[in-house]
Amino acid sequence: MSVQKTLIPPLTLYRQILRAHRVHLPPQLRILGDGYVKAEFHRHKDVENPLYIVGFLEQWQDYLNHVVSSSPNAQAQQHTSSPSSSSVASSVEKTREQTLEQIVAQGKPFGRKLDLALVEKMNDQQLGQLYELRKETLGLQSQQELEELAKEEAHLLEKVAATLPESALSPSSSSSN
Repeated sequence: MSVQKTLIPPLTLYRQILRAHRVHLPPQLRILGDGYVKAEFHRHKDVENPLYIVGFLEQWQDYLNHVVSSSPNAQAQQHTSSPSSSSVASSVEKTREQTLEQIVAQGKPFGRKLDLALVEKMNDQQLGQLYELRKETLGLQSQQELEELAKEEAHLLEKVAATLPESALSPSSSSSN
């Protein structure tokens, strides 16, 4: 028997994701994440296919849970959910910012790898979006992560190339004047 998840309404989910970015992500990732979330929700606001909407909301809900649970500040945030004074809240905010800055400075990984089965299900447009997002985040990665990502990129490019017709891959005699 499968347990059915309760889906968060789209606008509430959108707000919770942006709030989670503000609390749990380093500034560099927050800027990138906020822009991506805003663009994706805007792009999908007029979708009417219920199955697509459910899948969209489930994926974003999983993302929200991951951001909150993987944050080094998740426990600190839970313990200070009702601070007794503004000085305590200010101190916690400074500590949170310092911790996030240290993570970025040390080049520690933040996030998780995509499930290969999920990547296999993506259409060409989604793979293109993933590639563009990946290019934007390269500056935020360590050298070891860059090498791993290069291998994954090669796999993605092979997958895209496999979907193209043979004529698109061969160097044709195009008009070269």
